[in-house]
Amino acid sequence: MSAALLVLIALFVCVSVFVLADPTGSTISNAVTVYGPNTTPASRTDNRSTITTMVLNATIQTSRWKAYVGNVTGVLTLDNPSNMTIYAWDVTTVTGQVYATRYSNITWSSPNIICANSSVISAEATFNNMTGSMPDRINRTFNWSIHKQFQIGTNTIGQNNCSSTVTYMNDTRQVPTTSSPFQEVLLQDNISNVLIYMTSIDYQTQGYDNASYDFQMIVAESDVKASPTPYYFYVELR
Repeated sequence: MSAALLVLIALFVCVSVFVLADPTGSTISNAVTVYGPNTTPASRTDNRSTITTMVLNATIQTSRWKAYVGNVTGVLTLDNPSNMTIYAWDVTTVTGQVYATRYSNITWSSPNIICANSSVISAEATFNNMTGSMPDRINRTFNWSIHKQFQIGTNTIGQNNCSSTVTYMNDTRQVPTTSSPFQEVLLQDNISNVLIYMTSIDYQTQGYDNASYDFQMIVAESDVKASPTPYYFYVELR
């Protein structure tokens, strides 16, 4: 796997989503992956018999994270268990959350999803070969507890309770507030004790590269495993 940060621009299409229902698995289309830039090294030509003191500065593409950004579309439906629809409503201005996790069998029913505890975060770091000395380890990246209150199905997660961060806008770091766009929070499935990344849907908001997106999120990736880690995506619309 390349050490480059993977940025996937994904359009998430929700086939059956219910107000106040649990998050549902999403399909992915129009996916484009880009890599970081190539940097030309600087050089010097110094006279013989000299000693040159200098400071070297480098911007290194992380090999321990990847990012997903994009837009969300969907419909609200009344379906039976066989996905037979009696009525459906188009969603034009989306609100809600996008979830990403390494696990396909999350128990979403209330009140099972809670803020991620230190043990679950530490286990995720171990899986991704992140040691305590790494500057981009998970608990240093999600080192805030500043986020808005939100709902997962009928379960309410209170304001400023979870480990959180915010991704960049216009190539610039944000100072987190409870109203910041592109908030990202660490959650866990309290039955299986697995980590879930959650980001708010901020409809058509200026993103990291000045383009408009509904969501941005970063997820951890191992820098030593032979194959990249698959993530499963869920969407909740309100």
